[in-house]
Amino acid sequence: MRSALIVLVSLTVVLAGCLTEAPSTIEEPVEVALPTAQQFPAWEGVDHNNVSRSGVSFRNTSYLAYFSAPWCAHCESTLDAYDRVIPADLVLVFSRDARERYANMSAWHNTTEQNLNRTVDRPFVLHPDLAIEVEVTSIPHAVFINAQGYAFHVEIGKQSNQTYIQDIWNQTKTAVFDETSGWNHRVQAIP
Repeated sequence: MRSALIVLVSLTVVLAGCLTEAPSTIEEPVEVALPTAQQFPAWEGVDHNNVSRSGVSFRNTSYLAYFSAPWCAHCESTLDAYDRVIPADLVLVFSRDARERYANMSAWHNTTEQNLNRTVDRPFVLHPDLAIEVEVTSIPHAVFINAQGYAFHVEIGKQSNQTYIQDIWNQTKTAVFDETSGWNHRVQAIP
């Protein structure tokens, strides 16, 4: 009797899969979210030479918004790398620090030139409100903005690879965002 019970249980286990219906292989369609793009905020400011600047002057032009602070010594080497790659009129250096002792953009510009031992022909603009709007929490913080005014790529932290920066810059110049299909290309991470 005991051996008959063991055989019956064994057969039940072996045949169990044959008695139930196979699970359906038809999958429900999954909605794929298209990549989104954020318009870079409108901005106005005065640079270290007391020249008024605004985002309007970059309409239909790609540019780089570089956020830092006068006290950030490790940010200078990153600014140096961006400065050597991106054309002179297309980089703006924004200070995110609103404290009065760091508000002198001319002093920051001069210190940066002295520390890099060369001319840095970029506007330095005090704009902590823009930094807040762009959600700059760490510096250096570089926003590559395409000709449509969208933030194409954000690079946070120290960066000295000029080949990588050039690649991002070239992609930024040709980046197009379409609301139905998304970006025409994406930045590849550093290997």
